[in-house]
Amino acid sequence: MAQTEPRKPSRQALLAVGIFAVALAGAAWMAWDATHQVEQLARAAPPPLASPAPPPPSAPVAEPLVFGQLLLSKAPPVAPPLSLPTVDGGRVDLARLKGQVVFVNFWATWCPPCGKEMPSMVKLGQELVARHPGKFRMVAVSVDESVDLVKQFFKSPEQGGRLPAGVTVALDPEARQTVRPWYCTGRGACSPDDVKFPESYIVDKSGRIAAYVIGDMDWSDPAARQLLERLIKG
Repeated sequence: MAQTEPRKPSRQALLAVGIFAVALAGAAWMAWDATHQVEQLARAAPPPLASPAPPPPSAPVAEPLVFGQLLLSKAPPVAPPLSLPTVDGGRVDLARLKGQVVFVNFWATWCPPCGKEMPSMVKLGQELVARHPGKFRMVAVSVDESVDLVKQFFKSPEQGGRLPAGVTVALDPEARQTVRPWYCTGRGACSPDDVKFPESYIVDKSGRIAAYVIGDMDWSDPAARQLLERLIKG
């Protein structure tokens, strides 16, 4: 039997095989290139953000502000200097009042809470000055721009019609000199936004801030008198 010669593939078949091989190679290259790009992006991406570490157990926790109450200083700081002109033409200097209990109030005529607390505060100051002469002084520091504004404030019937006897009314215009150091030292209120009115500080005989009040208070509260009497007699 005669052997048949193997049939040579046609040109069309060879072309089809070539096209398939090229397509297969292209697909393989594209798959490798995509994988390569993903690897590059993964290497270039920033590391994931770490979760914030919890504060150490010893970190201080900010306590909420308490308004209108006598707050005792946990570690009484030395009161900052206070040397200001008074509305009656004199001058008050805290350094010369050492040995006395000094009540320092910061206020303004345009401050409604200041006007609200002023009558009960003045009455308490006058009573303690009369009861303990030479041992107690109340100083009301106005941050108004002029003496005239302060005098006009006290002329109103609600404020007694005149400057209060027994209370030293001083002036620190626009809180430029004394207010901020007292707020910062007294309760750590050192930001410009922390300066609000009224605010009161009680300085003991040694010149340290023993207590303070944020905001206005009804000074007829027996707790206020008891604390001041105890400091005066102590």
